Amino acid sequence: MPRPANIERYRRLAPYVVLAVLATVLLVVLHIPVSRLDVPFAFVGDAIDKLVQVANVAQTGWLFHNERIGFPFGYDRLDFPRFDSLNYALLGPLAVLIGPAAAVNVYYMAGFYLIAFAAHWSLRRLGFSSASSILCALLYAFLPYHILRGTGHLTNGAYFLLPLAFVVLTWLAQGRLDASRPTRRRLVFAIIVAALVTLQMPYNGAFFAYLVVVAAAIAVASGMGRRSAAIAAVLLATTGLAFVTEQMPVALHALDVGKAPFAAQRSPADAEIYALRLNQVLMPTTFDRRPDAAATKQEFDKAFDVPDVESRNQYIGVIGIAGFVALMWALCRALGARVEDVAEGESAARIAALFALASILLAISTGLGTLIAFWITAKVRTYNRVLPFLAFACFIGGAWMLDAAASRIRVAWLRHALFIVVAGLALFDVLLKPPDPHRAAVVARYDRTREYFEGVERRLGNNAALFQLPVSWYPEHASINAMGDYEEFVPFLLTRTLRISYGVGHGRPGYQWNKYVEGLPAKDAVAAAYAKGFAAILIDGAAYERDAMNRMTRAFAEVLPSAPAVSADKRWWLFPLAGCCGDTVPRIEYGRAAGLFAYTIGNPPLDFAAGGGGLLYAAEGWDDPENWGTWSTGTHATLRMRLDPVPAGPLDLTLDTRVVVGPNVPQRDVAITANGHLVADATYTIASAAKTLHAEVPAGAIGADGVLELDFQTTPAASPHSAGLSEDGRKLGIGLATLAITTEGRAR
Repeated sequence: MPRPANIERYRRLAPYVVLAVLATVLLVVLHIPVSRLDVPFAFVGDAIDKLVQVANVAQTGWLFHNERIGFPFGYDRLDFPRFDSLNYALLGPLAVLIGPAAAVNVYYMAGFYLIAFAAHWSLRRLGFSSASSILCALLYAFLPYHILRGTGHLTNGAYFLLPLAFVVLTWLAQGRLDASRPTRRRLVFAIIVAALVTLQMPYNGAFFAYLVVVAAAIAVASGMGRRSAAIAAVLLATTGLAFVTEQMPVALHALDVGKAPFAAQRSPADAEIYALRLNQVLMPTTFDRRPDAAATKQEFDKAFDVPDVESRNQYIGVIGIAGFVALMWALCRALGARVEDVAEGESAARIAALFALASILLAISTGLGTLIAFWITAKVRTYNRVLPFLAFACFIGGAWMLDAAASRIRVAWLRHALFIVVAGLALFDVLLKPPDPHRAAVVARYDRTREYFEGVERRLGNNAALFQLPVSWYPEHASINAMGDYEEFVPFLLTRTLRISYGVGHGRPGYQWNKYVEGLPAKDAVAAAYAKGFAAILIDGAAYERDAMNRMTRAFAEVLPSAPAVSADKRWWLFPLAGCCGDTVPRIEYGRAAGLFAYTIGNPPLDFAAGGGGLLYAAEGWDDPENWGTWSTGTHATLRMRLDPVPAGPLDLTLDTRVVVGPNVPQRDVAITANGHLVADATYTIASAAKTLHAEVPAGAIGADGVLELDFQTTPAASPHSAGLSEDGRKLGIGLATLAITTEGRAR
């Protein structure tokens, strides 16, 4: 016979076995594919970027750099300070074993199990029955929030630590955390969770810190002020330390090469666009299995012009909604007649009610989050991502409600039968239609594309570099016609050694050089790419209209000796450069090019139109060039260059400029400084919207390094729309067509 200890162990494991079986059944119902795991579940947009991060960790050991991307200037993930380190620490070794695509797919599927296990464990610790905990854990794991995040928002959907965080928060509110011997293990557990929640996703760390303050306030109001405040301070310090540790490389990188001027720019208005919307939480999704419910949801979104962003389709199900009502009832009971000896489950429900209300107050449209975004920081903008916290609080209420209802049914078989019916209906209510109905087509297209790029790699040889057209920056570039963001990473992901030009940040030297080459005539672009070490030019035809694509391919075909290699779907066009400019393609060493481009004083004026060399020096705050020149964006912009040779005396600058003025903004001022010295100050009016400016850079302003930094400050801020000229809403500063730099007396 089994020993009593073994029986107890089996009894404790049984719910997790049940959860695993039921989760597997639900994954089958969702048609989550388990064949061809080497093919990503999604291969568009953010899903591609996630694959790149995982591949980068597998290839280089971590996220920050990869010499195969952004060739030859280098790729810096440090320009985009969002790492979700815990996830990649788990995904990287897995990718080494089974490949990046399979690792991402497996991690996504594993998330359902991990969330369910963690939710069940946490609900049991909070005092709820095993049956109610199993049901609520499954509902929590299979929320539309999780399913629809998919692999594109893989790390956002991996919220398996949040149930553990709720246990910590509840203990803190109840005064059950301190450093005394009986509860020391709880405190250690709480500190570990506080660190890992932040490292798993910084948003979760921020929301956890907010709820730590709420939990401490509950404890203080209950008479446990000093001790709970001290524990809260420890947890907040742990969260802050985890965040600082993750961001320290970013700060050091910014000190070394300067901040990325465009990466991760956020507007306070984003906090409203991506806010939590209660109508989306309470209404079924547009992917509901019930046609009438899905149609009604679509009509609602259309009628109220709900933005088509991630804050849509965040339904928490009937049990979650009823659980929220139960939380409010528990709170009313706490505010009403005094109830002695409150059961553990009701105590957890009362606390969860306050957490739920606090989460809504923070994240709801027009809530505290919008004020934080405006007055403090807009870096935290997608407040709808608090939903897993809110949903778990509601499932605490749901578990309490289910246990209370079950306790009133005395007949065991009837109680079990009703629970099974309720569970079935609740799971059907929350479970979406299969999210990937076209898997076969995705696999076929992926295989064709991989076959094409493997052929490219064989033809060009190992470590060959591709100059990619169109030129787009990384990350968060808008789609270009049918080419989505991050799709220029495809050659990197589908080959072993090919290097690509894509992957450099807007405002960094690599992007400036790429954009400069893109604007050159075909013959000059070929020569520039060849001299830089590129073996071929790769055009993504999805980015171009048919006529533009035909003109471009004809132009390259006329100047290159080899015929292009075209993919079967006519999307990808590869133009090898071998023989274009010599016998062999030059090979340059791995590493990054100089951070500043040189300029020889007295050369022809810099041209800031498309294809002009002026763009090479656009360090910060400049839009992409147009056929006449380039606008600065906002009110501040910078040009930066290394003068060669270093001037011994003063310099003359001549600038061909323009500024947006109109009926509503009739006057604007521009101030230009050179290495901190004010060298020009001009006023533009409707009568003089374009000017040629002359400025003198004093002797001694240029240091021994030869660096010249020109800063342009335009006031007030304005757009063609606000000036009353057109519907163009871009905030535009100074427009720069040409810049001449000469020694004193030669510019005029």
